[in-house]
Amino acid sequence: MRSAEKLFPRDYARTMRALEVFFQTGKRLSEVQPNRAEPPEFAGRIQIFALNPPRALLYQKINERAETHFARGLIEEVERLRAAGVRDDTNALGAHGYRRVCEYLRGERTLASAVEQTQQDVRNYAKRQMTWFRREAGVRWLEGFGDEAKTREELWELLKI
Repeated sequence: MRSAEKLFPRDYARTMRALEVFFQTGKRLSEVQPNRAEPPEFAGRIQIFALNPPRALLYQKINERAETHFARGLIEEVERLRAAGVRDDTNALGAHGYRRVCEYLRGERTLASAVEQTQQDVRNYAKRQMTWFRREAGVRWLEGFGDEAKTREELWELLKI
């Protein structure tokens, strides 16, 4: 099956990767992928640990962090980048927060709306990450945040062999 048939219509990152492979090798990604090397021996020993903090507390921390970024100069940083010639439509200014600051600076939203939308964007991203890792086989879940003593203790216990 061809790569393009497997991609969502707006999956720009994978579409770009498929195009990069084609222009670098002259071959379609679907032709190249089956020829990938086998994973190295140590790959089977890799363990994936994921944090599973209480959702409400996670969202609260995300909201506070976004507010802190804005308070500590995110707008000024974006203004400097734009003044240095970085365009709003680049990957550099497409990240969470940066995109919303650009919209604010273009007059497309209020500052409060930029902060709120940044918070929502990051909460959505966190939810997608959790969904992704829940589908991964062998992920070991740790309840809580990584800076909590009980979570670190649980991790160390799991790492003992």
